[in-house]
Amino acid sequence: MVSISGLHMVLAAGTFFWLVRALLALSPSLALLWPVKKIAAIAAMIGATAYCIFSGSDVATERSLVMTLVMFGAVLADRPALSIRNLSIAALVVLAREPEALLGPSFQMSFGAVAAMIALVPLMQWRSSETASASLIGKAFAWAARAVCGVVATTLVASLATAPFAAYHFQSLNPYGLVGNALALPLVSLVVMPAAVLGVLSYPFGLDGPVWKLMGFAVAHVLGVSAWVSSFEGSTVVVPAPGIGALALLSAGLLALTIPVSRLRWLALVPAGAGLAFAAAPQRYDIYVDRDGAGAAIRAARGDLTLVGKPSGFVIEQWLRADGDGRGAGDASLRQAARCDRLGCVVEAGAQRAVAFVREFAGFEEDCRRAAIVVTRLEAPASCEAPVVLDRRALAERGATAIGLGGEAAEIRSVRKGREVVPWASGTLIADSPAKSRPRGARPVSELDWPGEEISNGEPD
Repeated sequence: MVSISGLHMVLAAGTFFWLVRALLALSPSLALLWPVKKIAAIAAMIGATAYCIFSGSDVATERSLVMTLVMFGAVLADRPALSIRNLSIAALVVLAREPEALLGPSFQMSFGAVAAMIALVPLMQWRSSETASASLIGKAFAWAARAVCGVVATTLVASLATAPFAAYHFQSLNPYGLVGNALALPLVSLVVMPAAVLGVLSYPFGLDGPVWKLMGFAVAHVLGVSAWVSSFEGSTVVVPAPGIGALALLSAGLLALTIPVSRLRWLALVPAGAGLAFAAAPQRYDIYVDRDGAGAAIRAARGDLTLVGKPSGFVIEQWLRADGDGRGAGDASLRQAARCDRLGCVVEAGAQRAVAFVREFAGFEEDCRRAAIVVTRLEAPASCEAPVVLDRRALAERGATAIGLGGEAAEIRSVRKGREVVPWASGTLIADSPAKSRPRGARPVSELDWPGEEISNGEPD
């Protein structure tokens, strides 16, 4: 389900606005002599602010609050509230208060969904102006049809607008969200949210019991709809994370669709098409190493990731999602391509490169001579000959690291050092130069088979 916090804010503020204006209109003298509409707008602004505070004041709710305050402020100034200016003011206020929110999914998805719906408003108004019927049944049918079309249209537009951000941050898409929203949002809008407001208002008088029962009935059905839709096969699709370039182009397309008011909106097809092309071919790394070397995910020759070591379940889930892999952290197939013994593991990766994960110091003698990449949480000896070595010292300098295996060089991207390119013939990369100056050599060990008969698939007992 796509939750649009502006809908809840409008329901809360609209309830205060309607109640105050209706109560003031009961007195003819107040209705004729006092600006009841502006008084109701002030009451709605106070109520919307209180709703924002009590709901937690996250980025999406702040955006909704600012837009609601601008709208009622326009009522006080006898001016129309233009949606694009309204959204711009909300963005400026939120970013002035929390500049870091620009990079978060809440800001991007909230403002992206609203910007896309603003672009849809003229089309929806054109459709609604054509429907007119003289009979009461015809008007009711037209109102119901507009309500259903509005829910479907806003859900579809919001889902399409937020899909790039959902894929980038969460690596997942929900193709049946349109069905879930179409079935559940009417209950949320017409029963759950109004019942919440009425329950709070009737609580001081002890009349809230039936309201809470009605709200609970509606919430149970909303959860039932959500569970039913999520049980569909393919209800959640795991996709590879698109690159920052693809996300920037898709965001530019959304802005080009929203800001112009003429046919210049068609220019949005250019960056959007380029963004989709880049997103369809995301960059996928071949090796993922956690920050302390406890484990790694290595792309085996068959193309999927293989786990070695003991990384945390959360880290495994992030690696799999970023790769577009729908397997869970406990899937047994994640370790089938690794050949392991008590000293470590070996995985045949792409480009006929062997990747060794060393658990015991005795494993360096063999793995440093035969592997292209050595990963370990130990401190590797200075004599290690592998072209790329990520040991305790290297990972302390770089943090979590991803490696792409090329034909002539390895591309290394880490949290602290960014992107590095290491040619296979250039020598060994061990925490830059300090590792080469360490006086300690490798301990003498007997020749090990690599791999031998004692090596098994997966982790040793």
